[in-house]
Amino acid sequence: MLTPEYLNKFTDGYLGMCDVLNEQITRDIARRIAKTGGMTSTAKWQARQAKQSGALMQDVIREVSVLTRMSEKEVYRMFRDAGLVGMKNDAAPLIRAGKLKSSELRMSDAMKQVMNAAAEKCKGEISNLTLTTAAATQQKFLQALNEAYMKVSSGAFSYQEAIRQAIRSAAVDGTSVLYSSGHTSKIDVAMRVALLTGVNQTAGKLTELYAEDMDAKYYEVTAHAGARPSHATWQGRVYRIEGSDGDHDNFYDATGYGTGEGLCGWNCRHSFFPYWPGISKPAYTKDMLDSYSEPKYSYNGDLLTEYDCMQRQRAYERSIREYKRILAGYDSYIESTDSEEQKAYFREKFTEEAVKLKKKEKQMKEFCRQTNRRPESERTQVVAVKDHKGNLVSFNRSVSAKAVWANRKAKKR
Repeated sequence: MLTPEYLNKFTDGYLGMCDVLNEQITRDIARRIAKTGGMTSTAKWQARQAKQSGALMQDVIREVSVLTRMSEKEVYRMFRDAGLVGMKNDAAPLIRAGKLKSSELRMSDAMKQVMNAAAEKCKGEISNLTLTTAAATQQKFLQALNEAYMKVSSGAFSYQEAIRQAIRSAAVDGTSVLYSSGHTSKIDVAMRVALLTGVNQTAGKLTELYAEDMDAKYYEVTAHAGARPSHATWQGRVYRIEGSDGDHDNFYDATGYGTGEGLCGWNCRHSFFPYWPGISKPAYTKDMLDSYSEPKYSYNGDLLTEYDCMQRQRAYERSIREYKRILAGYDSYIESTDSEEQKAYFREKFTEEAVKLKKKEKQMKEFCRQTNRRPESERTQVVAVKDHKGNLVSFNRSVSAKAVWANRKAKKR
């Protein structure tokens, strides 16, 4: 069993890698747009466009390969750690009751095989998704340039404004992955769903094996505030594994375990663990479960539930990351263009976006203060940099520092 808190946090490091890739690709697009040069005849423009499009694809392939190499080790680590944590949590009632010693805990060969196979499968899914990123980015680049060309040709927009809109659009959209169904998704969303679902379903399989070994007859399901309404109806209760009795419904029928919409399904943070009547104590009371869905957080005169608060905070975080990608794109264009006129124009636009970023950060801090929540800075503070070989290596605050400085200058004006 993995707790909802564990499932909420364990992907943060991996998503930091996705943010690095996201921002770097935004910078790549802006740099390649700058190298395409000013508007010329259609034939010359298309030739330049094709050249930079090919170069961009090579940029993205190189960066995705770095992420893939890093993620392979990270995926195995996450599955291994989750397996050990889940096993310890499953055995906790027996250890507390003196029925089992912690030193006796061992992962069986069957458990190890399940965990390794699941990690390999998840790694393959992530690799397949990231392989589509270069093609999706190239398509976005060509679309942005064609739209910019049409805007300038129509006389409705200046060259600077059309290019700015192209860079901003690429930053707002973020890096995409393409599913075999044809559906596209942002890379951080796709990776989180793949990891969360894969790890949680694997933990469920390990719990099933452990419960079978220990001859458990019941499962208790975890609960958390902010659960989606369809899951809130069955969270935090004890169920019979086989059949049902007068006090306990059947586990599979009640929770939908094994289906995409049910327990341990797509993006679900619920888990379950063996329950022994007379030994285990219920983890949740009715009052606790009722309190999870009560509107009890005050914000600007409104009462919000935990679910409402979580959705609003995530929206603030997405918006902040979006502004940082826009700033990274503008910064890259300023560094790449030879035109002083272009530099001046984009510095002005950089300042405008920096002011918006600082305003949004202030709004999120105030929201967290009023609702007594912790600002999760790890979800908003990542900026991508490369070493001299072009490899993604670490985070820094270069663009953030420029944004702070630009915001200060704007306030003085």
